Amino acid sequence: MVNKQKNNITLKSSWEFFKSWFSYFNLKKSTRINAEKPKDLITWVIHGFSEVIGTILLSLFLAGLSTVIKLAKAKPVVIEEYLIHPALVGFFAGFIAVGIVLFIFLRWSCDLNPSVTLTRYLNGTNDGWYASFKIFMQFIGALLAGLIIYAVGKSQVGQEFVANMPINSISAADKVFAPFKNSSVDTKLITGSIWIVFVELSITTILLVPIFSPRIEGKYRDTFIMAIISFSVWMGILGGTAAINPARGLAQQLPILMFENSNTQGFQAYTHNLLGNLENNATSYAWNGVVSGTISMLIGTFIAPLFYIFLQGFTEKVFNPFVVKVIGFKNYKAKNMIKPSMNDKNK
Repeated sequence: MVNKQKNNITLKSSWEFFKSWFSYFNLKKSTRINAEKPKDLITWVIHGFSEVIGTILLSLFLAGLSTVIKLAKAKPVVIEEYLIHPALVGFFAGFIAVGIVLFIFLRWSCDLNPSVTLTRYLNGTNDGWYASFKIFMQFIGALLAGLIIYAVGKSQVGQEFVANMPINSISAADKVFAPFKNSSVDTKLITGSIWIVFVELSITTILLVPIFSPRIEGKYRDTFIMAIISFSVWMGILGGTAAINPARGLAQQLPILMFENSNTQGFQAYTHNLLGNLENNATSYAWNGVVSGTISMLIGTFIAPLFYIFLQGFTEKVFNPFVVKVIGFKNYKAKNMIKPSMNDKNK
């Protein structure tokens, strides 16, 4: 009987410990007493416009870098190339693009990213209707930004090429995995799609750290956000995809998804640039690469809030205590060091 009670207590404590990993999810009514929403209609309207215009501006700064502005020997030249080097692209994204939108829109509403808004809902800081409203307005902004990118790109290259270079599973596999360069297109589609999910999940989770970590003081938070976004973009560039934001990512994909198909001259030129030939259903493969790249990007960026909030609890309850214990085990460094203040205390 005693052993049975001990086993029950052990099981209960183990279950409570496991549940503590998910302690940062605040979905019950009792844990959402601080969920914010605008106090009146005019505030709803202002915040909606802030999310739309801010998302447009952010998408043009970042997705706009993929805009094709000319062709050089049948090869597309995109705006990003004028930033000279990927390191400068990262600094531009973090300290110029994000910095500007923070300076302007933080006085109203400045999520500008459905992943950020979803995290605010899951951790109980935003009301459900308010979060849904912001996400809807962000995608409206993405749609309008995509239309602008399409108009600018087509004004430069006409029907000779697509308006901008999209996220594509095939190009992601080619860029990252050298062994797959000579693989079949089907293999590239699968590996590239999986890789895009992984990279977008990783870099979006990294983005959420400075925004939501309780360990960062408020007055330093925005500076951390700009720096971390620079690092995230560098990782994304190396990984072949750097949306970090489903709305901004969709703005990059919409010009092709809405206005192109496998029969248009511009998409055929894009296919030739991607695959080097127009035989054996190459345009269909290229189209599938864009579609799978879009879906993979959306999956990665939308899973990130769930993963990040889980990591908060897991790190607090498991990983950080483990790190502290391992580093502290038989660590006598502090006892072997002296400093002038110690001598003053001994006098």
